[in-house]
This record gives sequence, structure tokens and C-alpha cells, in this order.
Amino acid sequence: MVVSRAVKRRGKVRRPAPLVVVVFVLASIVIAEVPTKTRIVDLIRHDRLPAAEQQLWDILSAHPDEVWALELMGKLRVRQKRDAEAEALFHRVLEIDPSSVEAQRSLGALYQSEGKAAEAVAAYATMVNMAPHDRDANLALATLYEQTGKYQESVAAVERIPVTSRPPDVLPLLAHDYFELAQPNKVPSLILEVLRLPPARRGTALDFVAVLLHNGYVQDASKLMEAIRPAKPDAGYVHVLARVREAEGRRAETRQLLAEALRMQPKSFDILFDSGRFAAEENRWKDSLELLKRADAVKPDNPAVLMKLAVEYTQIGELERARVASKRLYDLEPDNPNAQYVYGRILQETKRFQEIVDPLARKMVAERPNDPHALFLLGMIDYDEGNNAESRREFTRSLQFDPTNNDTRYYLAMLDERLGNFDAARKSLEEVVKTDPNHAGAQQELGVIRLRQGDIAGARTALEIALKLRPDIPQTHYQLGLVYARLGMTDQAKTQTEIYQELNQAVNDKLKRDMYPQSPNTKSAPQ
Repeated sequence: MVVSRAVKRRGKVRRPAPLVVVVFVLASIVIAEVPTKTRIVDLIRHDRLPAAEQQLWDILSAHPDEVWALELMGKLRVRQKRDAEAEALFHRVLEIDPSSVEAQRSLGALYQSEGKAAEAVAAYATMVNMAPHDRDANLALATLYEQTGKYQESVAAVERIPVTSRPPDVLPLLAHDYFELAQPNKVPSLILEVLRLPPARRGTALDFVAVLLHNGYVQDASKLMEAIRPAKPDAGYVHVLARVREAEGRRAETRQLLAEALRMQPKSFDILFDSGRFAAEENRWKDSLELLKRADAVKPDNPAVLMKLAVEYTQIGELERARVASKRLYDLEPDNPNAQYVYGRILQETKRFQEIVDPLARKMVAERPNDPHALFLLGMIDYDEGNNAESRREFTRSLQFDPTNNDTRYYLAMLDERLGNFDAARKSLEEVVKTDPNHAGAQQELGVIRLRQGDIAGARTALEIALKLRPDIPQTHYQLGLVYARLGMTDQAKTQTEIYQELNQAVNDKLKRDMYPQSPNTKSAPQ
């Protein structure tokens, strides 16, 4: 019995041996994983992305479902601006491990950077369900809710963060939420917290002042500025103080403070933009444009700057520059109704109707169905496409809202001429040139109709005026040549015909060059 018990005891000791080996192996893998992961994270942090990517591929080739490697590859793709791949990788991590808080965090941050507010909210909300008091997730949610007008939800997200963990950045955010929720009585306690902020967080205090100004609490904003005034104010402080003085109606001080802030920080986009806005309000258009151009150089393709540039160039009559700025704005935000409208209006002002595209005109009318300019542009689209009935309807409605627009009358006359209603066309064109003698198109077309109807003297008068206004139009020279020939003015007819041929040839040559551009490697044949 003793021997048999001993044998049994030895057997019991030996059985767990394989389990010990397994545990030891797993521990070794985990221990090996930690420095590997740390090393790759360090490579990504220092932008050594090719090296990090190669090491991650080595790991994923052997272990395709290695969660930490997939997540790091997703972060690497974010750094490479390959957002679609990053999103797919984060979703793959969540398929393998639905409880991964970090994958949800990465997904939320990616959506937030792409401006996908709804998707970002969903990702962070899922994360908060897993970690209700997570500071960064709740802060991101609070910001997203505020941006989308869900102010109560924004406050709730902040309140989930433990008080001791709340960053100072939530103070301006909460103040904005409370004002929007009509709870201004909760703001004074936040002001006390702002006053306790260390000097290193003065930027947060200035953001808080901006919220007070935005909501009309100018006196409180001014008192807070005095309370946080540093011994040596920097550009940021001086800029916000300028805004306070502007709100107080102290415009001379505002002008001086903006100039001082700009001298201290000449490449600050915010100061340049604000200075440009202020100059425009004082009708200093050239100063404003110079400041806005500098802002555009610092931060190209900013919609607010492009909008102001387009409007202010129009204000001073520099329509071609206005067109370029408005086109940049439209290309940047083709679905923005204001961008559509400004671009369309300036195309109309510059008479560059060939640039008006069907979607732009239809979007404008959908957004502003009773706007004469939008209706006119849509009328131009249908006119060019041969949709005569639709074009007439749109031009007629445009004229109802703006009876002074001679371009609209001109194109209604052109529609009458297109349909053979020459008397009606002539009558409309005569009305146009009576109120606007410098309308070159109306003068030229009136000359053509008069010539067709046998009014040679009247045709000559209209065509000669058109020629003075636009000497570069080949057809005007051609029609005037016909008039001179009918009047027996042979030399003048010959001259106009020759000019027509030269201009027409130049137009044809340009058309050929545009259609068949010369290859850079093609050399011209010797003359």
C-alpha cells in the first residue's frame, strides 16, 4: 500500500508538468510581445513609418488576428492619411475583440478628424458604455454634441468626467452650453474657476472671454480681461482685448490693438482675419483685401476668407479677382448654398455664362426659388441647351423679381428671334438699348434684326455703336460689312470684311490649339 501510494503521488506530481510548460511558453510570448510593441509604437511616434510597417507586416503575416498589431497598423495608416484602410483595420480589431476600448477610441478619433460627427458620436458612445467615466471619450463626446447643437447631452458628457479629472478646456465649452440652454445663472461659478487657472492656461481663459462676448456679456468679459491681464501681454491677449473694445464701441482703441497684435504676430491667421473684417466694416476695402490675402497665404482654402475676398473684390469692382476667389470657394464647397450663390452671381456680373454649369444653377434655384439671379442663371443653362420654353419661363420669372436686369430682357429677345418673332425681338432690344446704350450684345443683335427687316440706316447706327463697345467680336464686323455694301460704301465694306476674316481666323486657330495642343516634344517646322 505504501508503495502504491508513493507511485500515485509521483503520478500526481507529473501530470501537471505539460500545463506548467504551456504557461511558461505563453508568459514568454507575452514578455516578448511587450518590447516588440513598445519598439513599434516608438517608431510610429518618431515618424519612422516604413520600419514600423515592415515589423507589423512580419507579425501579421505569422499571426493575422494579432489584435495589438492590427490596431497599431490602423494608427500607422492614420499617420499615412490612408483613412479608409485605417477604418477597416479598427473594425477588424472590434470583430475579433468587441470589448477593445482603444479600437473604439481610435475609430472615434478617425471619424472626428474626417468631420463625420454622427459616426464619431456612435463610436465614442459605445466606448463610454464600456468605460463610463473615461475622460477623453467624454470630452470628445461633449465637444461633438456642442458642435451639433445637442447642448444638454454635451453637459451630461462633461458631468460624467470626475471633477478632479476635468481639464480646464471644458470651462468655455460648458459656458457655451449653458448660454444655449438659457441657463446663464450657471456661468458665474465657471468664471470663478477661470480666475483660479494658472498663467499657463491663459489661452483657456481667453476662449472663455470669447464665449462671454459672443453671448453679449461684454461687461463681464471686460472685467475678466482685467483680472487675467499679464504683466507683459502677448499677441493672443491683445487680440481678444481688441474684440472686447470693439464690443464696447471703442473703435479707435480696437484699431490700435489689432495693429499691435499683428505687429507682435504678423502671421496669425485669426488676427489677420479679424483685422481684415474690421477694416471692411470701416470701408477700408484695400486694407481689408491686403489683410485677407495675407490670411489666405497663411491658411489657403479657408472658406470664410474666400467668401470675404470674393465679396470685397466685387465691392471695389475687381470682378475677375472676385471670380477666381468665388470659384475657389465653390470648388472647395460645391454643396454650400452661399458658395453656389456668390459664384453664380459673380459669373453673371462678369458675363462668363459659359462657366455656369447645370448643377450649380439648379442648386441655386432650389435654395432660392424667388431669387432673380439664380433664375437668370438657370435660364441661361436652358437657353444654351435649347430648352426654349423652360428658358423663357425662368427669364420671365427673373424679370418679375428684378425688372431692371437688361441681360434678362436681352435673352428674352434672343428667344423671340430664335423662334422667328422678329418684331417682338426688335421691340425688346430697343427697350434694352434705350435704358442701357452700352449693352454691346443688344446693339449688335438689334443691328442684325434691322438689317434683316430692311432698316439699313438703323442697322448701321446700332452696329457702329456695338463695334465701339466690343471691337473684338468678328460677327459685328461681318454684319457691318454687309450694311456698308448695301449703302454702296465699298471700301468700308472691304475693310470690315478683312477684319472679320482676321478675327475669325484667330478664333479658329485658338480653337484648334485648345482641341489639339502641341506636344512639348513637337518642334515647329522651320519657316
